[in-house]
Amino acid sequence: MTVRTVLGDVESIGVTYAHEHLFMTGGWPVRNEPDYRLDSLDAAVAEVSAAQRLGLSAVVEMTPLGFGRSPSLMRALSERTGLHVIAVTGLHKSGYYGDDHWLHHYPVDEIAELLVSEIESGMDEYGLVGPLVRRSQARAGAIKLATGYHAFGRGVGRLVGAVAAAALRSGVPIVTHCDKGTMGHELLDALLGEGVAADRVVLGHIDHNPDAGYLISLADRGAYLAFDRPGRIKYGPDSEIVTLVGALADRGLGHRLLFGMDLARRSYWPSLGGGPGLPYLLERFVPRLQAAGLGDVAEAALTANAHTAFALRPKTTLADHRPSAD
Repeated sequence: MTVRTVLGDVESIGVTYAHEHLFMTGGWPVRNEPDYRLDSLDAAVAEVSAAQRLGLSAVVEMTPLGFGRSPSLMRALSERTGLHVIAVTGLHKSGYYGDDHWLHHYPVDEIAELLVSEIESGMDEYGLVGPLVRRSQARAGAIKLATGYHAFGRGVGRLVGAVAAAALRSGVPIVTHCDKGTMGHELLDALLGEGVAADRVVLGHIDHNPDAGYLISLADRGAYLAFDRPGRIKYGPDSEIVTLVGALADRGLGHRLLFGMDLARRSYWPSLGGGPGLPYLLERFVPRLQAAGLGDVAEAALTANAHTAFALRPKTTLADHRPSAD
């Protein structure tokens, strides 16, 4: 199975963090909170290299359009370290984009076309802010879609159709921001209604809602659950996540788990004076799972599950998923 990275398509990605941010060079987050500015290639190399010494091989870089995503820096990092970087196109919560942004005005088919072009032709170095497009050699390998807290948010219902169409046409998965772990079922319902299979959806931040029954119900539908809270104790202790992993494993749903850290702030990076840093997941959290008898689940979440979740699938359209009239 082939996975699309910023340096090209590869057949194996190894140990993979399913939700990270390595570069955010501008846009809404940096304007409002300087701690979000991640624009140092040297700092990113230091962070990645420390985790690579523990086995890290790939990351899904979740910085979307309008958030200072940098295809050129991602390629440079990958070339310097050998890390496989899976980049995303797509958008964050719609409220982060001004009233004049094309998200709020372009027809669904035109938005889908823009997303497909980032996957098949190359990501725009300037995040499709226009009017000119500067194609990078780096192509996106997933599409990001974000919902708000217990609500889709302005225009997201329409955006679901564009993201679904682009995912079907390009064969890449959809990776999501589920605010505070909410809207999992609603988002799945909407995407499945557009012809997307549940196992092409990765529900991000879903462990911020540490309700085992809720998470089991989502995994039962076939979606991937990206647990990206380990190490960020302000959201709850790691012990809570270990318990959730055990609950899913007991139900035979360990194959639906993915892990990441979502270290999207300077204050999370040791190279910039913070912590816990990228090594934490492999150095501290995985041993907790191993001690709980969940070592095999951890290994699968970081390797086989991730490879399957982010692999390209045959291109289709919504029409291919509709029943025949015959």
